[in-house]
Amino acid sequence: MVKNQLKKFLAILLVFCLAGMFYYTQKPTVLTIGVFAGSNWNVPSPKSGKIIDDVIKRFEKTHPNVQVEYVSGILKDDYSSWISKEALDGKLPDVFMVLSDDLSTYAKVGMLEPLDTYMQTDANFDQSRYFSTTLNSGNIYNHQYALPYESSPTLMFVNKTLLEENGITTPSVNWTWDDFYSICEKLTVDTDGDGEIDQFGEYGYTWQNALSSNGQALYDEESMKCTLSNDDVYSAIDFVRKLNRLNRNQNVTSEMFDKGKVAFCPMMFSEYRTYKPYPWSVKKYSNFEWDCLPMPAGPDGYNVSRMDSLLCGISKMSSNKKMAWEFLKLLCYDETTQESLFKYSQGVSVLKNVSTSKNVTKYIQEDAPMDSSYNLDFFDDMMERAITVKKIDGYDQLYSMADSEIRRLIDTNEDIESTLQKLNDELNIFLEKQ
Repeated sequence: MVKNQLKKFLAILLVFCLAGMFYYTQKPTVLTIGVFAGSNWNVPSPKSGKIIDDVIKRFEKTHPNVQVEYVSGILKDDYSSWISKEALDGKLPDVFMVLSDDLSTYAKVGMLEPLDTYMQTDANFDQSRYFSTTLNSGNIYNHQYALPYESSPTLMFVNKTLLEENGITTPSVNWTWDDFYSICEKLTVDTDGDGEIDQFGEYGYTWQNALSSNGQALYDEESMKCTLSNDDVYSAIDFVRKLNRLNRNQNVTSEMFDKGKVAFCPMMFSEYRTYKPYPWSVKKYSNFEWDCLPMPAGPDGYNVSRMDSLLCGISKMSSNKKMAWEFLKLLCYDETTQESLFKYSQGVSVLKNVSTSKNVTKYIQEDAPMDSSYNLDFFDDMMERAITVKKIDGYDQLYSMADSEIRRLIDTNEDIESTLQKLNDELNIFLEKQ
C-alpha cells in the first residue's frame, strides 16, 4: 500500500516537473524597447507609430519565442526624463531611441552598449550602406554608441516664381555667398512705393548656417575648444551682418515667406513635408512655385547643410544584447523599415540605397505646391557632406551664450574680430568647467 502510494506520488511529481519544464521552455523572452509618440522633428506625425508596430510584428514572426514590449504614449518632451528615470530604476529598455541631444550624456554615464564589436563581427552588417555622416552621428568619444534611425537635412527652399518675375534664374547647386547676396540685394525692395521695404531676399538664414558653409563650427569636437577666433568665422559673421542690413531694420517673418514676399528660406526636410502657414499648409495654400538647393558655399567652404538624426542604441544593462542587436538592425539597417520612413514619417532614410536622389525627389514631389518640380540630383552628395553637431554636456548653455552675443554683434557696428576673440575666451572658460 505504502509502495503504491509512493509510486503514485512520484508519478504526480514527475508530471509537475515535466509541466514546469514545458512552461519554462515555452515562456517567451521579453525584449523591451523605448520609443516616444509622434515625430522627432516637432511636426505632426500621426502615423509614425505604425513603423514601430510593423517592425515588432516582423521581428516576432521571425523570433516566435520573443515578445517585444514598449510603453506607449510617451511624448518627445517627456522622453529624456523617462529614459533617465528608467535607468536609475534599473529598468532601462533593451533597445531605445536616443535623441541627438542626449547621446553624449548617455555614452558618458554608461547607459549605452558600444556597438563597434557587433558591427565588425556581424557578417550581415555592412556599414558602407549608410551615408558616412548619418553613421557618424551615433559615434562619440571614438566609439559607435548608436545607429542612426532617421535624418533630416536642412535645404534652402526657393520661391522660384518670385525669382522668375524679377528676371532672375534659379542659382546652380554650386552657388556661393556672392550669388546669394546678389539675388537678395536685387529682391529687397519697396514694391508699392510707400517708403517701406515689403519684398525680401531671405528669411531664417543664421550665423550657424554661415559657419557650416564656410567650413567652421562653434567648437572643435576633438580638442573641446571653441573655434570662433579665426578669419573664416569673422568672414561668416560679416556676411550675415551684410545680409541682414539689406532689410533696413525691417523684421522679416515666416508669414511674409508664406505669402510669397521672400525668395529664400532654409528649412529642414521634415519641416517642408508638413509645412503650412497657420501653421502647417504652405504646400496647399501658397501661390508660388517652389524649388530647393543646397546651402550657398562660403569662400573657404562647401555647399553643405546641417543635419540632425534620431538615433537608436542598446542598453548597457540589457541581458538580451544579441537579440537587441538583431532588433536594432531591423529598425536602422533594414531597407523595408527605412523605406517606410518616407511614407509614415517626415525625415529621410539613413541608408544610401533608400535615400537616393530619385527616391527623395519622388516623395518630396508628392508634397509640392502648384506645379513645383524638383531636381534633387545633388541630394546624395549633400548627405555625404552634411554637418552633424555632437551636442556635448552643457551644449545648450554654451550655444545660448554664443547665440546671444553673436546676434547682438550682427546688429551693431562693433568690431567683429575683437568681439569674437573675447567671446571665444569666455566660452572656453565655460567648457573647461564642464
